[in-house]
This record gives sequence, C-alpha cells and structure tokens, in this order.
Amino acid sequence: MEAIELDAFRRAHEDDTFWCGTLLGGCGGQLTTKLYTDRACHFAHHPGPDGLPHVCGRRARGVDSADHLYVRSAAAAWLGSRGEEAHFEYARPGGAPLGSVVDVRWRHGALRVHLDQAVAPVWDDVEPVLGTMVPVDRDTLVRRWYVHRIRLDSVGTARHVQIGTEAFARPIEWFALDECEMTERGLSTPAVEKIVQARSAPRPSLWSPGKARKVPEPEARAQALLRRLVYARRIESVSLAKQVCEEIEGLTGVEGELQKQLEAAVRHARIWLVEQNKERRKLFGNLKRAVAEQRPGRVRRLLIRVNATAAEDRTEAESAVYEWAIKYFESLDDLTRDAVEAEAATETQAKRAAARVRSAFSRLRGYDAYTFDMRPQVEELLQSAALAGELLKRGEARRVEVWRKRAALGPQEQLHVARRYWIQRSCPRCNAEQGKDCVLVEGPNSGKARKGGHNERLQLIVDERKAAQKVARHQKKVREEVEAPAEPMQPAPEEREVGPARPLQERRPKVYREGRGLGAGKKAAHRLHHQVPRDDWYRVVCPRCHAGPRKLCDNDDRVGPGEKRQLPHDERLRSVL
Repeated sequence: MEAIELDAFRRAHEDDTFWCGTLLGGCGGQLTTKLYTDRACHFAHHPGPDGLPHVCGRRARGVDSADHLYVRSAAAAWLGSRGEEAHFEYARPGGAPLGSVVDVRWRHGALRVHLDQAVAPVWDDVEPVLGTMVPVDRDTLVRRWYVHRIRLDSVGTARHVQIGTEAFARPIEWFALDECEMTERGLSTPAVEKIVQARSAPRPSLWSPGKARKVPEPEARAQALLRRLVYARRIESVSLAKQVCEEIEGLTGVEGELQKQLEAAVRHARIWLVEQNKERRKLFGNLKRAVAEQRPGRVRRLLIRVNATAAEDRTEAESAVYEWAIKYFESLDDLTRDAVEAEAATETQAKRAAARVRSAFSRLRGYDAYTFDMRPQVEELLQSAALAGELLKRGEARRVEVWRKRAALGPQEQLHVARRYWIQRSCPRCNAEQGKDCVLVEGPNSGKARKGGHNERLQLIVDERKAAQKVARHQKKVREEVEAPAEPMQPAPEEREVGPARPLQERRPKVYREGRGLGAGKKAAHRLHHQVPRDDWYRVVCPRCHAGPRKLCDNDDRVGPGEKRQLPHDERLRSVL
C-alpha cells in the first residue's frame, strides 16, 4: 500500500511476472506495479498497442471477490488432512457470475457452496452450503431439520472459513472448518448432533385401507405421538401441538401407565398452549404499540418475530395489526428505511460477533495462559467481543476481560521440558503434587487436566539446569588453572648471564604422561567421543540428564537446534572411560 513497501515488494519479486486473474473475472493480461506517494500503490494493466489505457472487464474490487478461491484452498486443505483428494469446479448455471457457486467433489461425497443469491439452491441434489445472504424459508428449515451456512472472516491478509448450522427457532452456531466432519448424513458440525437428537422422533405412519397391516400398534403410535408433542413444543409450533393433542385424545387401545403418560402430556401441553397464547397476544400488542409510536426499528424486529412464530392461524384482529404494520413500514421514506436497515445490519453483525466469541471460548477453554501460538485466536476473540457489546452475558464478559488483561501483558514463551522431569516437582501455581499433572486454574474448566505443565513448574527445572551449567563451567575453569604447567621464572634482562651461542634447533612440544603434546592434550579433552565407541556409551545411563540406554542425551545446553544432542554429554563418556 505504501511506497516503501512497494520498493521491498519489487526487490523480492524482480524475477516474477503478474497477470490479471481470469478466475477473478479478469482479462488475463499482464500487470505492472504503480508507485504513488499521494495514494495507495496498486497493480495496473499495461497500456494497449495504441497507447490508450487497457479496458478490463473485472468490476469487483473488494476482498470478498476472491472468496471462491479461499473456499477452494480451505476445502482442499481440510479434505487433504482426511486423506481425500478433492476436485473443484466454479459452476455457472444459467450464466451466473464466476465465483457464485463452487462445486467440491471427492471420492465419498460432494458439496455445492453458494456464496451469493445468483443461483437458487437445489435441496434434493448435492448438499448445499449457503452464504450468509442466501435466504431460506421456514418450511425448508422444518423439513430439512437444518441447513449449513458459510462465512469468510478477514484475519490479517487472509480469509478464514467458518461453517454455521442453522435450524428453525435456533440461532446460527459457527464453527471452524477443522471442527466439521463428513458423515453418512453429509457435512456435520458439533451442532448437528444436538439437532438430530432433538428431532429424532419419527413421524407416525398414515393409515391406509390398502395397507392395513402396516398400521403401527396403539402403544407404538402413542410413543410416536409423545415424541412429536415434545418436538412441537421444542420448536414452539402452536399449530403442530394442537394437532398432536387432538390425535392423542382420539387414540384408542392404550391402557395402563402409557395412558396416564398421554393424559399428563396433553394436560401439560394445554397449559403450554395457554401460555403461548398469552405471549402471542403480547407480541401483537407490542407490534400495535410500536406502529402507533412510529418506531420503525422495533416494528421491523417484531414483524420478523411474527413471521417466525405466528405466521399461521391468525385471528382477524391479529391480521389487521399485521397489515397495519406492513403498510406503515412500506410507507417509510428511503432515508428512514436505510437507517433501519443499517441498524438491523449492526444488530446482525453484533449477533454474529457474539457467536464468534462463544466459538472462540470453546477453542480456548483448555488454556489458562497466553502463548505466542494463541495470538490469532485471542485477537479474534477481542475484536469480536468489541462488536458484540451488550449481547455478551456477564460470565462471558468476565472471561473476555481475563483474556484482555493477558493480551495487555503480551504473550509468554512456553517453556519446553520433558514431562519425566517436571512431573517430579510440585507446581507452585496450581499446587499439583509430585507425580500429578497440572490443572487449569481459570475459566469454566478450572480443575480439569491441563495440556502440559505450567511455566512456573517448568521454570524450576530450567533454573536448576542453568545453575548446574554455571557450576560445571566454574569447575572446568578451576581444573584448567590447576592442570596448567607453571612457567619458569625468567631473570631480568640485565641480570641474565651471557653464555656461548648455541646452534639453532627445532623446539619439540613437551610430552606429558599420556604421551601427547600440550596442544594435543587440550584438544583431546574436548573430543572424548572420539575415544569411546557409540556402542559403549549408547548402552549406559547418562549421569547428567538421566537419558536411558539407547536414548540420546537431552539438549539442555543448547548445542545445535534440536531437542536432543547428536553427541552425548562428557559425563556419559567419562563414565565409560
């Protein structure tokens, strides 16, 4: 974006060429970089042969115009991690814009991703995954139980894929792509299992004169009606609850305990229906009051709620209030309507941000410290929490504040010490005893086992090793001073006796008890591994790091880049000698 960045970019890519991407709707022509100091630097086409500016057909400039490429990259990595080779196609049914639909196929399944509304989803063909702006009617949600959504969030210069599961009367739950799996039902998220369990009640078979033998027994039909009644109350469907109650009251051939269960279920359902009628009257009363007070934002929210929960069996009074609200909303001027839509978009954005916060909490619940590899997740959590605002519950706001304080202190480096060492010490942070794993000290999972030990526990081992290294260096220095030969005293120059001149002869190094010169002795002290074969020291335990037989020594003094030393400690070699 800046001139100084473009200079570095050109130096890094001086041997590369850049072209207008056809998969982004471009013309495929060659591009060049344009340097500016008064505005953002960017790519530009080379001028045409006549010297006039090149005309390109690409119109989209936003980062979301490349979402279909990000979807392909994320899906390829996700399926590749599961051993599947994916094939992709940017389908354009009916002349749809490039990138509206991405077909993903592999050996055991297929998905069709709709990123916008250009192509209507086909529910009985390949399983669709819908963008956030693709509408889904209520009947489809009830019939299919759930639909999958896809969202791409900008994180730095990248776009991260999020998969959401939407069901009737349930908020959309968002998950990272790595949390999803492919099952016999198709694409599955952690929310799908809950929805399937809630709607696992099979519908009762319809009686038919030609298929009398397939009519279920009264007991089986009673059980099915009980499950349907539970489902009707779960999705808050008044009409379905009334229908099931009537079927239960008309059921015959059931006696005993099961008959008592049916009567109790109907009795509780009738009470629930009375409460729902009160809520319904309250809803239409609020809608009538909002129209009278000319509060367009509240009218819009209440209309959405009416369409979701009271779209059927409206009375004349309810229909009159609904029509009045519709006429009022349609009579708003463009400026007011734009303001209402902007407010609704802000609310929707806040709800999505709150969902992202809860998803981030599910990923961070196993941590009670802020490390470098967690920085992207924590930054996303704090950004989403700022957008969610008051939609977060008190407990969630407190957890956000904890991570905010950790982020203000900065990420800490996670120490790396083998478990067999730190497990021998007690933890000063979580008070885990010797031989016990560390536990989480903060968050909703406090008291549960932690992944790895706390840094405070590992630091004890690190400090002990540093102290041992310091002592070893001091002992080595003292030993070298003791073993160094004393230099003979030389008389002062004026006191030296002048003797007869001696012929020049070659000086030989002094020979010590091992039969080597002084220089060779020092070099051999640092090359003990040349004196001990590998088969000898590889069978003994290291007295310094306690590495067992047929195990390499720990790299506690940082000799080389790995966690293990390629050469053993001198203490291990001396034990063999």
